[in-house]
Amino acid sequence: MIVFFTDRNLGKRFGLRLRALGLTVEIHDDHLPQDALDETVLRLVAKRGWVLLTLDEQMRYRPAEKEAILRHGAAVIHLKTSKKWPLPSLADHFAAHVVRVERFLKRNPPPLFAIYRIDSKGKLKLKRKSL
Repeated sequence: MIVFFTDRNLGKRFGLRLRALGLTVEIHDDHLPQDALDETVLRLVAKRGWVLLTLDEQMRYRPAEKEAILRHGAAVIHLKTSKKWPLPSLADHFAAHVVRVERFLKRNPPPLFAIYRIDSKGKLKLKRKSL
């Protein structure tokens, strides 16, 4: 069973929505203070074997976070849309495609930074990115 961890930038409601849709989700604020460094988040997520969901596209480019992903063996999925989707709609889309996400994660072990991209027509593209 995959446990998803929602980053603080998604807010608490996003994680609660995923839970309501049947996913196993841990929420940032239930484990860490709001001002926790991303490196701390990545260490926690990796240690527990969770998958981090985030809106932070730059995480794979910043040296400290990139190093933390690699060193701790974290799995990160950046949620990206071609237009501004309300977070409840993004949560619904993610939950509807979670089987595909789970298959992707089984084929792509950590350390991992992947893009979950939804185009303007709602089509999903899931791709591993190099660190």
